[in-house]
Amino acid sequence: MPCLGKKTFTTGRTFNYQTKPNRESCSRKKWKGEPRIETATRARRKEEIIKASVIEFCEKGYDRAKMEEIARRVGIGKSTVYEYFPSKLELLTATGEYFLDGMLLDMERMLNTDRPVRQALGDYLEYISSVMGTLGINFLHLVGDQAVTEVIHSLCVKYMKSTSEKLIGILRYAQDTGEISPDANIWTAVSLLITIPNPPFIKLTAQSRQNDPVNQLLDLLFSGLSPR
Repeated sequence: MPCLGKKTFTTGRTFNYQTKPNRESCSRKKWKGEPRIETATRARRKEEIIKASVIEFCEKGYDRAKMEEIARRVGIGKSTVYEYFPSKLELLTATGEYFLDGMLLDMERMLNTDRPVRQALGDYLEYISSVMGTLGINFLHLVGDQAVTEVIHSLCVKYMKSTSEKLIGILRYAQDTGEISPDANIWTAVSLLITIPNPPFIKLTAQSRQNDPVNQLLDLLFSGLSPR
């Protein structure tokens, strides 16, 4: 392997892995205890394991999820999974971060100022309802010990913080451009937009496409936000 120095490998979604140069020569064997140098192949395999674990955790929950079943989904041995993730909890953490980072990246593209705010918010509500309705709700309802609870809580805090910042930004821009009233309470609107995609609303959205619950909700929201 050529001496890589500091280089980033991108796997095509949200994972970037940086390599470290060897202390003396890249031709020698890895020092005992030295961090393993990531390669594009290892990064790709790591992502395959994480993708399989998303399905396993969401279908069975944390306690019933099996590392051997995750390995089977990928087509590798269980020992290989442990080579990448020494414990099921570490795999759960990586899986949650992968899933959440993908969601936040998608929302970053949606919640931009290149189009009307109502259209952006409508796409956001449709998207988050769809994601939560397939895998998200199951993932957030994982049951486990205190360590599992802490992982899920940490992911929820990250989601709330990042999403709130994006929504505040686009609504303030809408105020500046006159799309919504300068007197509108941005914090109340953000609280509604974050908490509305809950299980009952997701179920309603999935079952009532003809009634278009997302647009009905936006009508109600914008009746209070629109300039008078």
